[in-house]
Amino acid sequence: MTAQQIATLLTYIIAGLFVLALVLFVFATQQLRRGRRGPYWRLRRQASQRGGILFLSSIGLFVIAIALAFYSGLAAIAYRGVDDFFRGRGGGLVGVMVPTETPTLNVTLTPTPTATITRTPTDVPTVTLSPTNTQTPTVTATETATATLTSTVTPSPTPSATATITPSATVDSVLNLTPPGPGVPARDNARIRVTAAALAVAANGTPLEAGDTFTAGLERIYLFMTYRNMDNGVAWSRVLYRNGQPVQGQAYLWSGGESGESFFFFGNAAGYPAGDYEVRVYIGDNEVGRSSFTIMDNA
Repeated sequence: MTAQQIATLLTYIIAGLFVLALVLFVFATQQLRRGRRGPYWRLRRQASQRGGILFLSSIGLFVIAIALAFYSGLAAIAYRGVDDFFRGRGGGLVGVMVPTETPTLNVTLTPTPTATITRTPTDVPTVTLSPTNTQTPTVTATETATATLTSTVTPSPTPSATATITPSATVDSVLNLTPPGPGVPARDNARIRVTAAALAVAANGTPLEAGDTFTAGLERIYLFMTYRNMDNGVAWSRVLYRNGQPVQGQAYLWSGGESGESFFFFGNAAGYPAGDYEVRVYIGDNEVGRSSFTIMDNA
């Protein structure tokens, strides 16, 4: 394999390293963004770890590609310098062997460059006419690009507006699913089951006005549950969904003991609107119970 073939192959290798490093960098950016905005703490931590590994890998590939490009450039300069050196020595030896012909060659060749030099300026004006023609398409291209940019920007506010209107038009959206502390591991057989939904709680802790259909405008809904094989300090959370979309949620560390019965509630000062509601209960990242009810408009 010749030096020219090696240099050509090395160029493709460097370009491939740059492309691979760029792809890894894009994936690392996506994973790091998911690590900050994921719904659960464990998923965010895993995404951050993957993003960090991909980011370091992309930086390493960038460094390797730059180093190969740098050293291949130095090698090319060194190779050309040695080649020019040997060619220069060969030309000098030929001149020594034919000393008598050098005066005649100098005399006959000197008119030739003067003739080419005088002809070159006559061709230059024809070359300078080309930039005047290239100015017209450049102006047209810039005008077209500005028109394309304005059309691209105008649709972007539309999805952001619809995304922000959906939660605010229904209930106050409060999703805080990050546990308040590290917590302790849960048992494999730990369970929480939602048993009823009601409008109030009796003095003995039992549900009052329980049911699965309620009237719109209520400000608080109580959910009753039973639990077993729980340990204090286990991370758990409950999330309220309306028409399949999460609207309220909170994560806690368990403090109710190993087994028993209890209740919690969701509240909205403006009153809950009509819709199909569902409550989901999680231990860590695992769903362990859910219950659904309906809120209807006033007749």
